[in-house]
Amino acid sequence: MAYQLLLTAGQLDAGLRAAGLDVHVIDDAPGLVVTRIVAMLVNLAVDALHQGVASGADIDTAMRLGTNYPIGPLEWGQRWGAATVCTVLSAVQETYGDPRYRPSQLLRRPAASGEALT
Repeated sequence: MAYQLLLTAGQLDAGLRAAGLDVHVIDDAPGLVVTRIVAMLVNLAVDALHQGVASGADIDTAMRLGTNYPIGPLEWGQRWGAATVCTVLSAVQETYGDPRYRPSQLLRRPAASGEALT
C-alpha cells in the first residue's frame, strides 16, 4: 500500500526542528546547493582528466577516498550525462554571471554530441 505525505514548508520546518535538527532555509535557485557543487566537481574533473593530471579512475578514487563521496565526479557525470551537467552549470552561470560556473569546452563537446565524458 502506498502512502503520500503532503506537508507545507512550515510544517516540515517545524517537524524537523521538533526532532532536534537544525534547519537552514535557502531560496530557490538554479542548481540548488548539492546539484551545483556536483556539477562544478564534474566540470573540474573533466578538465583535470584532459589536462593529464590523472586518469579518470584515479580522479574518481581520489575524490571517493579523500572526501568520502559515494562515487567520484566523473562517475557522477556519467550517471547524470554531460548535457545535464552542462545545463545546470549554464543556468547557474546565467543567473549569477560568475565565470566559475561556465561549462568547460571539454564538457560541452560530449554534451553536444551525446558522447561519454571519459
